[in-house]
Amino acid sequence: MLAIAALVSTLLTLQQTPAGAIGGNLSPALHTRVMSDGLTLPWDLAFIDDGAILFTERPGRLKVRFRDGRVMRVDADLRDLFARGESGLLGLELHPDFATNRRFYTCQGHTGPQIQVIGWTLSADATSATRFADPLVGGIPLVTGRHGGCRVRFGPDDNLWIATGDAAKSSTPQSLASLGGKVLRVDPDTGAGVADNPFANSANRNARLIYSYGHRNLQGLDLRPGTDEMWTVEHGPSRDDEINRIVAGGNYGWDPGPGYNEGVPMTDLAAFPNAVEAQWSTGSPTLAMSGGTWITGRHWGPLQDTFAVASLKNRSLRFFDFTAEGEFLAMEIGDELSGTFGRLRTPVMAPNGLLYVTTSNGSNDRIIEIAPTGAPRGSLDSVRAVDGRVRAAGWAIDPNRTGVIPVRVVIDGEFLTKKRSGRRRPDVGRAFPDYGARHGFVAWFDVPKGTHEVCIEAVDVGKRRQGPVRLGCRTITV
Repeated sequence: MLAIAALVSTLLTLQQTPAGAIGGNLSPALHTRVMSDGLTLPWDLAFIDDGAILFTERPGRLKVRFRDGRVMRVDADLRDLFARGESGLLGLELHPDFATNRRFYTCQGHTGPQIQVIGWTLSADATSATRFADPLVGGIPLVTGRHGGCRVRFGPDDNLWIATGDAAKSSTPQSLASLGGKVLRVDPDTGAGVADNPFANSANRNARLIYSYGHRNLQGLDLRPGTDEMWTVEHGPSRDDEINRIVAGGNYGWDPGPGYNEGVPMTDLAAFPNAVEAQWSTGSPTLAMSGGTWITGRHWGPLQDTFAVASLKNRSLRFFDFTAEGEFLAMEIGDELSGTFGRLRTPVMAPNGLLYVTTSNGSNDRIIEIAPTGAPRGSLDSVRAVDGRVRAAGWAIDPNRTGVIPVRVVIDGEFLTKKRSGRRRPDVGRAFPDYGARHGFVAWFDVPKGTHEVCIEAVDVGKRRQGPVRLGCRTITV
């Protein structure tokens, strides 16, 4: 029994280790830039006029960051906000027709306490917001502020999806009469359940709003591009943070009763044999995973179409690769963010193809811009002596631009010459189709007879003009 327990523990732990880098040396470096600092627990954000960022702070502030860097508080009536523990001013989402109707939605604590989804209208100058739906959806359970969720996103059908927490009450996740521990799908104008929701014909009004149930504390929610699939990120107790693909009527197996027993499995297949299993889970220990967003744009290279998930306790940003059928393939950690900015809360893709992430440290929090354009990269594949000369071959790419990139030849630590890439390398082109496939290089050069260290460096000719990036070194005798 001890051996079996040890094996299970090992397998659970292995689930959270990288299954291998998604792109290897083709994966883009991540260039980070702080867009705003001095914030307090920014929870969610959305992009409004001319690249301005509308965002929430959990203690109860709605703010906007303009393109010129100014951050201004939006005048909004939040006197009924319940901001305690894990609750407060949380999820934020724009209406699909925001450009014309100026509507957006927040998911927030309400004195009572409970969680409510409120509909707002933002003024033309983004200085004030007034409620048009107060609430759109109410009665989402909350007790102490623990496990308040809450994320809101629009789906492919222009209905509003709401991911909620179970309020740390054992009776809520499995009860179709409760809105806690659920994914809801509602009409964004009326708050009513959508006609083809799985329990749309129930006599219970709450059940008519429910799309899936049996969740613990949903923190992330995002639509997978090109599909009608909503994916979620869910906090586990001491094990099994989960990434889930949401199916209509699915029971995701969380049932901590009687009491609030957090020692039961997140997806309890013994109690619920038909429960929907996670697409990926951490095992033990958890990472305290929070928000998630799908990465779009060919400029992300191998990270395109991955699911980027932030974590609080682990202080990392991870990219998960899944097949079209939802099978987990691999995971890659964005090393540039690991531990650099502290606890990470919410990643969101911007219309300009960049990624934005909020931190959750409690003081001097930030909104960080992430661009997949950090530095040139490539590989030195071979170095060999041919008829008294040296031939070096490999590939190099600069994601900052679409042209070919120079490489430097360094012999025994001294710069010798510069060459240009340009030979066709279809394997590179498949990973970075926006940059074509002409990124290979073959460099011929002369060196004195003897044994030498040959190094090849890629030269950044983009706007950032970083130092040369070493692609590899070989020792060769001529």
